Amino acid sequence: MTKAAMASELLQLITPSQFRSLAKQATKSPRRRSHLLLHSGHADQVQRLAIAAQPGTYVRPHQHSQQWEVLVLLRGRFDVLTFERDGRLLERKTLDETVPFVQIPRSTWHTCLVCKRNTVILELKPGPYRPNEFANWAPPEGAKQVASFWRWMRQAKIGQTWSEIP
Repeated sequence: MTKAAMASELLQLITPSQFRSLAKQATKSPRRRSHLLLHSGHADQVQRLAIAAQPGTYVRPHQHSQQWEVLVLLRGRFDVLTFERDGRLLERKTLDETVPFVQIPRSTWHTCLVCKRNTVILELKPGPYRPNEFANWAPPEGAKQVASFWRWMRQAKIGQTWSEIP
């Protein structure tokens, strides 16, 4: 076998068909999202995955105190929200075809709101894997307050906190 033939067998391609399959899985998932791991394990020096998500998925605000994070939009649209330590909204940025890339510095409280069906992103972080550090001012996934918190995040203005909304 030639070197070129061996190299082509080592390449990992992600096809439009896989995007569709991931999006379909996300639609059926109670969490409204689905992951395709691209790294081989938690110890990998670069953690990378494709995530398909549907509107209504709840990504609890969190930070990575020891890692930066890069999100690259592959299709769809989503907002990235950043917060002060106390939950005050700092900024809201939309990722779409005109701005498909964001780098989130370490120790930045953030979340994502999916705005368009079948959104797919590529997430990259340095390894090894470390669990998210969740904000104590945001309801845990599955809590009854999630629906009202999610609605607040959709319309929140810069400088507001969830506790300020009646």
